[in-house]
Amino acid sequence: MTIQHVSVPVGAVTETLSERALTFAGNPLFGGDRHVLHGPNPYRRMLAPETLPEIDFARALTARDWATYRSLGAHRLLGTFYEAETVLLPEQGLTELRGDFDEFYGTRLRHLREATISDLERFAFDCLADEVDVSGNCTVDVLDAYFQHVTDESEQGESPALNAIAAARRPEVAADTYLVQLALDGLTEASAMSRNLAGAYGPEQSALFKIFIDEFGYGVYDTKHTTIFAKMLRSRAMATHVHAYWNFYLSGPLATNNFYYYLSRDHAKFFRYAGAVTYAEAVFAPAFVKMIKVYREIFGDDVDLHYCDEHAHIDEHHGRITREQVLLALAEKHGPGVVPELMRGIAEARLVGGWFEEDTAAQIRWADDIPRHRELAAAASTGEPRSVRANADGPFGTRSHDGAVVLALDAGEADLVTSATGEPERLVRGDAVLIPAGRVYGIKAVSPECRYLLHPVVDEPTT
Repeated sequence: MTIQHVSVPVGAVTETLSERALTFAGNPLFGGDRHVLHGPNPYRRMLAPETLPEIDFARALTARDWATYRSLGAHRLLGTFYEAETVLLPEQGLTELRGDFDEFYGTRLRHLREATISDLERFAFDCLADEVDVSGNCTVDVLDAYFQHVTDESEQGESPALNAIAAARRPEVAADTYLVQLALDGLTEASAMSRNLAGAYGPEQSALFKIFIDEFGYGVYDTKHTTIFAKMLRSRAMATHVHAYWNFYLSGPLATNNFYYYLSRDHAKFFRYAGAVTYAEAVFAPAFVKMIKVYREIFGDDVDLHYCDEHAHIDEHHGRITREQVLLALAEKHGPGVVPELMRGIAEARLVGGWFEEDTAAQIRWADDIPRHRELAAAASTGEPRSVRANADGPFGTRSHDGAVVLALDAGEADLVTSATGEPERLVRGDAVLIPAGRVYGIKAVSPECRYLLHPVVDEPTT
């Protein structure tokens, strides 16, 4: 028998997380194009390699960083890593995209993902341990009491995002913004869950499979949840291919979606996942009831809410199954040692779900009130700017900032794009807009070339 020794380049061992992230994002698949929406190619998505060097990957995110550019950039990468472990095929067939398919799933990017993903997960999610403390007498009764408390709280509470939609000057655009965030998971629904269906762990495995097969329409494509979600998008004349709205996903929703992949990728976190999915299934039904009410008030019968009706109905059933046949069953079978992990999963799911809501609400409020933020730009105290150039044929991408900035157009003409639907805000030379920390936007040059200045805000005016 001959043993071959493969030498590993020193750089492959010593590369930092930042260097590996930049190498991955620098692949031609992730450089974007001039279109605001991504085309029907699930392998290409804008990872903004030119702005990623701003992110300090040596300093992990904290819970206060969920709406920063550090979070947005990291979770775009992490979401791409996770999806490369699923099967994505374009609706129009693979003939024209075979090269992209081979590159997306190929050895080069796979090795980069494998060398990077654990470090990137620590960067993105280690903060959960600082935010969730499970201590004391963790019994099955305590677990159930805590679960009932947080789910009752969610059912009786308000949705910041839906409230922002209802209060918006342009409620139709605000409602579409919410649909865009739901599309992140809605068009690939239950993909994270599928990772925990293999193995052998008894009746609890079958209970989870019941939910999974419901999500997949019992094998009937027309009743699959992703199919009926696409119907809702079409009723709003919105695109239905996977990640058409990639540029408009916010960091809170990205983190929420990635959270379930994060727990599912490592089976040592199985009990945390079981707690998290139980919480999610329990709060979905009342959340969709609230959504139906808001959307009916805005659109009447002009929107297809079959998806919401389905979840409002089926998730009551799923909530009972996961509580009784997964959460409590696992606790009773495997003893008090697993109860803290089950409780931790519930608490973490509640936390990241709050990020989704607050981030979406903040984006809706800002994008709905750009005229006011033009006025605030003039009142803001700013520091030394940096100059950015854009041209009409260059790739379009979106970003946010860790702190507030004033964006001032210095030359040419451009559109400030803040939402996936609705009209962008036209900017001409001398125009300025205050962009609060964490708000996602893109600049699309209207003239052949434009230049804008980003002034860091030292003293932000009251909004």
